[in-house]
Amino acid sequence: MAQKVLKTNAELLELVRALNVTPTEKGSKAEAKLKKIVDKIKPLFEQYNEKREDIRLDHAHTESNGVLDLNEKGEYKFTKDGIKAMSKDMKNLLDETFEFYQFTFSTEGIDSFKFLAGWVEGIEPEQPSQDDEQV
Repeated sequence: MAQKVLKTNAELLELVRALNVTPTEKGSKAEAKLKKIVDKIKPLFEQYNEKREDIRLDHAHTESNGVLDLNEKGEYKFTKDGIKAMSKDMKNLLDETFEFYQFTFSTEGIDSFKFLAGWVEGIEPEQPSQDDEQV
């Protein structure tokens, strides 16, 4: 049975970043497994992006009649106070947690991808080297 773990949105973003920059051989087991992971986390990433956009909208500057104030590119404008409040809310969003059931498939082909530790059962986090510990 899959183990339930608590993850933060910051950890989710780090996983997405790592998945985007990790090369795999076309048609390989690693490619297929990473695609499964992407498909599974996509709804979580979409939820995060919706909340992020809501925060941006909540703090965007509006004109006196309540209409959003946009720049020439159609992007929201913000006041200094709006940016400060938005930054605080964005940090809280990154710290927000959710429950996630770890993937339980074979780690063959992906066991060297240490960024999957905590997301895939059987992949252990990279241990700090002795050089790292002496710093």
